[in-house]
Amino acid sequence: MLISFRETSLKEIKMSIKIIYSNKHTTHNPPYEIYDGVKESYAEKVERLAVIVKSLKETQAYTFISPKRFSIRYIEDLHSKIYIDFLRKRSLSLNGKVVLYPSFFIRDTYAPITRGTFEAARCAVDVALTGAEMIQNGESIIYCLCRPPGHHAECNAMGGYCYFNNAAIAADYLSRKGRVAILDIDFHHGNGTQNLFYERDDILYVSLHADPKVKFPYTSGFADEKGKEKGLGFNKNYPLPSGIDDSAYLKVLKRALRDVVQFNPKYLVVSLGFDTYEKDPIGGFKLTVGGYNTIAQKISLLHLPVLLIQEGGYYVNDLGKIALSFLKGYQR
Repeated sequence: MLISFRETSLKEIKMSIKIIYSNKHTTHNPPYEIYDGVKESYAEKVERLAVIVKSLKETQAYTFISPKRFSIRYIEDLHSKIYIDFLRKRSLSLNGKVVLYPSFFIRDTYAPITRGTFEAARCAVDVALTGAEMIQNGESIIYCLCRPPGHHAECNAMGGYCYFNNAAIAADYLSRKGRVAILDIDFHHGNGTQNLFYERDDILYVSLHADPKVKFPYTSGFADEKGKEKGLGFNKNYPLPSGIDDSAYLKVLKRALRDVVQFNPKYLVVSLGFDTYEKDPIGGFKLTVGGYNTIAQKISLLHLPVLLIQEGGYYVNDLGKIALSFLKGYQR
């Protein structure tokens, strides 16, 4: 693909990061979520990806690639067939702008179903798997713009804006070729990802997140959750206090990256949440735009093939700047 040289150095072109993206995510666009029994504007909105795409395209330094269609069996490897069928049937049965909060397979009031939900969620998996396949084929870094996000999705449950666990499905796919580490740097603990791999020793899960005593998902993410049976020791949680800044966060990140190094994986999957940003409306950390640049630099020093999977981030106005800061940090 020929790209413009305007404002783009030879080094940037040589290290151009490929972005996997599909606009099918726009079919999932609930008008509201329910918080304490009150309908509120849906935070996980279409504009989240739109502003990231706009910012990245304006630089003319990134290559955008449409996802392939993968067999649903990769979703069935981690999510139960009864849950997948339920989500498909309920989603496709809805008309127009009808919003459904089902009675089954839902763990909170942040994951409503609309007519386009199943197709958007399945396409998000395709985005992640396309990136995973490219990593297996020799790419060093791929950024997957997944929406809806996935790390709260469990084997039999949707929740926290998530329906299928994109990062977990990609990690499971990659694990056929070698050990995989998942580094989750979303503000909220990835309860779904933890639960899916809690008894496995071929996939390491390491998460930095808000203290679940006071923040969603409330029921998981505590430091004493270390895995079970042969998975014991392969689950690492670092709950962090509200208000943590760049400097303090980076100190904990150093410990988390040490865990990854000790595991000696072949691949790294990063659940990349931008809700750790200082202005995020549902977060509580104080990370700056520049902080994401440094985080990426530290991750890049592992010299591992890395698959970036978009998770949260809800301060829409600055998501483009944050994404650019992170990617430029990886390109230094």
